[in-house]
Amino acid sequence: MIFEIAPAKINLTLEILGKRDDGYHDIESVMQTVDICDVLTFWHNDWIKVIPEYSGLPLKDNLFGTDGSNYLFDNLVYKAATLLKEETGCRQGAVIQLRKTIPSSAGLGGGSSDAAATLKGLNKLWDLGLSGPDLSELGARIGSDIPYFIYGGTCLVKGRGEMVEKIQDISPQWLLVILLPISISQKTAHLYSYLDASFYTGGSFTARLLESLNGKSSNGGLKNYLFNVFEKVYGRSFTQFGDWTQKLGKIGIDPVHLAGSGPSIYYMGKTCQELKEALGLIRRLGLNCYIARTVP
Repeated sequence: MIFEIAPAKINLTLEILGKRDDGYHDIESVMQTVDICDVLTFWHNDWIKVIPEYSGLPLKDNLFGTDGSNYLFDNLVYKAATLLKEETGCRQGAVIQLRKTIPSSAGLGGGSSDAAATLKGLNKLWDLGLSGPDLSELGARIGSDIPYFIYGGTCLVKGRGEMVEKIQDISPQWLLVILLPISISQKTAHLYSYLDASFYTGGSFTARLLESLNGKSSNGGLKNYLFNVFEKVYGRSFTQFGDWTQKLGKIGIDPVHLAGSGPSIYYMGKTCQELKEALGLIRRLGLNCYIARTVP
C-alpha cells in the first residue's frame, strides 16, 4: 500500500506572454503549493479501479468524470494511471482511493495534483523507477499543470505549463482561500477566449517577484509582487467578481488575488490568528473559506 499527498496550489504570478501556433498560450508563472490537499492510496490489483471519497467539499461539488454511481471513467487520475501503464508496458493494475478535499474547478489545481500524485504513487507501487522528468513528460500529455505538481513547492513555470524550474521555496505564508460563487461553463476555454494582445505582459511581473525573492528588491514584502492576468478578465467580464472583492474589502480582506483561473481567490495574512478572526466575517457573507499555509 502506498500513500501520496496531492496539495492544492496558488499562483503568485500568472502572466500570458502570447498565443502559440498550436492554439495554446505561453505562460510565465510562479506557482506555490498549499496545505489544502487530497490524499490518494494505492493497492495492488489486477486492473485499474478508482474509488472516490469526499470530505468537507462545498455543497453540490462533484468530481468531473463520474457517473451517478461515482464510477470514475474520465477523471485525470484514471487517465494518468492508464497512460503510465501503457507507456511502460506494465502488466499490473491498482485500486486507487481518491479522498477529495480540494474544491473542484476552483483554480486550485486539484485534478492536476491528483494526476501527478497518481503517477508518483504508481511509479512506486509498480516499481517502475521513472525519474521526475520522466513523470513530468507523461503528465504534460494529459494536463498542462501536471508537470508542476510532480515537483511542488515554489516553481517557475513556462511554456504551456510543461517547463518547470524548481526555485528556492518562499518563507511560509498564512492564507485565506475563498471560494467565490461564480459559475463559468467550460471555464478554462471560456476565460482564455477573452485574451488578446492587450493582456500580454512579457514576464515583467514574474521577473520583479523573482528579484524580490532573491533579495534584489527593497520595495516591500511578497504581497507587493502578486499578479494574475485573469483578474483583469474577471474585472471586465464578470460583475460578480468586483461585487465580491468590494464586500471583502469592506471587512479588511484586501488585496485578494485569483488562484489560477479562479474563481477561488486568496488573501495573504500575517498570522493564523488574524485569519481565524477574519474567517467568521467571511462566512457571514455566505462564502466557503479555508485557512491554509504554503508548503514546500
